[in-house]
Formats: sequence, C-alpha cells, structure tokens
Amino acid sequence: MTSRTELIQQQKNWAESVGLNPDSRGYLDNIESNLVKPLSSRTRTAFNNGSGSELIDTASRPAKMRALHSSSALAVNVFDSWVDKDTSTLQLALGIEDTIDSISFEEQFSTGLNGIPPNLDIALKLSTRHIIGIESKFSEWLTPKSKNKDTFKQKYFPEDERLWSNYGLTKTQEISEAIFNGSENFRYLDTPQLLKHALGMATQLEGRFSLYYIYYDWPGGNETKVHKNEINLFTDVVGEELRFKAISYQELFRALDESDSVNQNYIEYLRRRYFS
Repeated sequence: MTSRTELIQQQKNWAESVGLNPDSRGYLDNIESNLVKPLSSRTRTAFNNGSGSELIDTASRPAKMRALHSSSALAVNVFDSWVDKDTSTLQLALGIEDTIDSISFEEQFSTGLNGIPPNLDIALKLSTRHIIGIESKFSEWLTPKSKNKDTFKQKYFPEDERLWSNYGLTKTQEISEAIFNGSENFRYLDTPQLLKHALGMATQLEGRFSLYYIYYDWPGGNETKVHKNEINLFTDVVGEELRFKAISYQELFRALDESDSVNQNYIEYLRRRYFS
C-alpha cells in the first residue's frame, strides 16, 4: 500500500467513525460533510469565482472538495474559521509579526502572460499591505512527478526576456531555467507551481509579498525524506528572495492547540480528523 493510499484510508476511517459513507475513491455525498463548518459567504464566492472547479460536479467526476483527501478542504477546514474573526492567534501560530487584516482563497495574480493564472490556495493580507501567498498540499505531494512531464510552458521563457529577473529574482530565474531545461529535478515538491505563484505576485505586488508552503506531513518512507530534502534545497536557493517559508500542518496545529483562545470544537475536529 502506498503512502497516499494509506492517507486516503486514514480519512475513510475517520469518515466512517463519524457516520459518513465515502465511496470507494474517498468522496463524500456533499461538500458540507467534508467541512468543520459551512463555507463562509466570502470563501464560497471565492471558490465559485476561481478556476479550479472545487465546488462543481462534472460529468466525469464529483466536485473536488467532496474528496476526503482534498487539499482545498483541508485548507478551508484550517483557515476559513478565521475569516472575519480575530486572527491574532493564527498570526502567532504562523510566526507572522504583522497583523493579518484578511484571509482569502483562490486568489489569482496575473503574470501578464496569456492564459489563466494559477489559483493561490490562500492569501493573507497584512496591515503593512504585504501579502503572504500560501500554497497548500495534502495528499498530492505523495505522488512523485514523472521526469518526463513538462514543468513549464515555453511562454515562461521568451527568447528576449528573463521574467523573474525583471523583478530582481535572479536566483529564482536560475532555478526556473534549471527545472525547465531538465538539469534540476524535483519529484515531490511542486516547484513549478511555487515559481509561477512567485512570478504572479512579483508582477502584481511590487515586492510586497512572501511565499509560504504549508503541507500535510506523512510519516512515510523515502518520499517523505526526499520531499523534505527538496524543501530544504528550494529554501536554500530562493528562500531569501521570495521570503519563502515551509511549515507542516502538524506544526501549525500544535501551535494553535497550545492557545487557550481557540474554539475547542474546531481544535477537536482537526485533532480527530487529521492529527490524532
């Protein structure tokens, strides 16, 4: 059994323990059953406006957020409870110095290139006008990427321009080129996605941004070790330029759990489902 299969089975066990009936693929009958509380109106609007089809059933598959292993459901379960609430405890748990003014989902920061920008899972807007963009991962990283899979489209590397370097991100440009030409390979950390988000934020925010990676750690074998090594390598190369920070959901939960001011129903739901 692969680590990803084990994680999905863990989630099925939780669902059955609370009286839910997931299908064989790990999908629930509806989105609401997959969440600690109904989506806030702002968050529902954000997902409806996004391009990820998280809330929409299609002919070929259920809505993505119905999956027990959905990364968006994990992100919503952790962060949506803080929308329009006092975020000081969350701020401390994330190690952020400035006040979080707002939390939003599915933000898009255009690079100016053709096509739809990728959806950034979470954006924290700070009192200083700085924005922390968060890429969230649950089970996805446990599936290794093929060495033969295209990492970037050619549009990110026009002949007469270096897009990341235009914004002073020279090391970010170098690692993007190395991944594009195949001289650098990441199997578990989705670096092209992170680098695209970085380019979009650099294009739109005039340097007022940080990039965070929050992932669900898994006590697996080689993939866990390689994933952490890739995080460390990425941090060493571009951490300073992108103000990059990686934190596991387990670390974030422990920090929230230590606070006396956090809603205990929220904490116990997260503990039982994800962190027991």
